[in-house]
Amino acid sequence: MIDKRKFRYKGTKSEILDPIIYKDYKIKVLKHGNTGHTLYCYPHKEDFEPCWTMDLETAKKGVLYWQKNKDNVLESKVQSTH
Repeated sequence: MIDKRKFRYKGTKSEILDPIIYKDYKIKVLKHGNTGHTLYCYPHKEDFEPCWTMDLETAKKGVLYWQKNKDNVLESKVQSTH
């Protein structure tokens, strides 16, 4: 016999908090619904894709690294498409 019980999601919604402006870059802030952790979105060092961390200092370091190297990455992407 198949069990037809319905499972209900018991977690809470994540909450989007006010962003942090750091060196003219908007760091998105989210409070995770299940864990309650505060998460910060920043550009990942390897590919500059959005990445989430629980450490604000890591996010700030990622922003600084992105600002120093964003022109090099943009130039290399343009050169590789031609």
